[in-house]
Amino acid sequence: MDNFVGKTAVVTGGASGMGRAMALRFARAGMNIAIGDVNEASMAAVVDEIVSLGVTAIGVRTDVSDEAANMALNEAACAAFGQVNVVCLNAGVTGSAGRSWDLTKQDWDWALGILLDGVVHGVRSFLPGMVDHGDGHVVMTASIAGHVSSAYSGPYMVAKHGVVALAETLYHELRAEKSSIGVTCLCPGFVNTDIVAATRRRAEGEIGAVRDELGGKWLDFSERALAGGIEPEIVAEQVYDAIVDNQFWLFTDQAWDEAIALKNRQILERKAPTLGHPSA
Repeated sequence: MDNFVGKTAVVTGGASGMGRAMALRFARAGMNIAIGDVNEASMAAVVDEIVSLGVTAIGVRTDVSDEAANMALNEAACAAFGQVNVVCLNAGVTGSAGRSWDLTKQDWDWALGILLDGVVHGVRSFLPGMVDHGDGHVVMTASIAGHVSSAYSGPYMVAKHGVVALAETLYHELRAEKSSIGVTCLCPGFVNTDIVAATRRRAEGEIGAVRDELGGKWLDFSERALAGGIEPEIVAEQVYDAIVDNQFWLFTDQAWDEAIALKNRQILERKAPTLGHPSA
């Protein structure tokens, strides 16, 4: 896909972080933008930013864990702009941090509902129309955590491995159908966003909050790592280029290459996994 002007991009989780940066990058390319997010105030501010660039934008309150809300986002975008050409299934949370057995069923359900079900719902909502008109690209936000795992963030790790598998499956299906719709599996490393701080703002005992002291330590590490990460605008530029190049894998840096290679060797050698860490 190399012609963006006048076409339409939908971005879930578009009110902040990487989603906001993607929406603004597509707007600068001349696209109409539909943002789906649960934070209506932040979403309205991003819509205003986009409109100031001289393109049209709408914001639709969207809880991606709700299939009907995803369907409504697609319907709103099509009603406003005719069809959807690019969809970025990007909404995310860290989920509860702690020992897997300390997390409640509600913790697991909440995180998987957003991080994994949200992508499944997005595929079911947007792909039928995109496949019918044949001009578009799907970007699915997975993570390095879809390739290597660490302790005390079970729902996040499980969900991101699932998104990687779904992206690969979708790619195979579209190729088997000889569809022209492209797929990119976005696997960010450390990116300077507010995702961990959002978890910290959750009250003690609230679904999605830290559950034990080891989860707290994991969150501390994550917050420090993200603060030193790349800026969301760099990721947005990489996403734009990946769509132009019809690129499936998009890793935002090479810092995790050795960890991913090590895991693959361990699988082939039937060895137990080691913790995934980026190279220096």
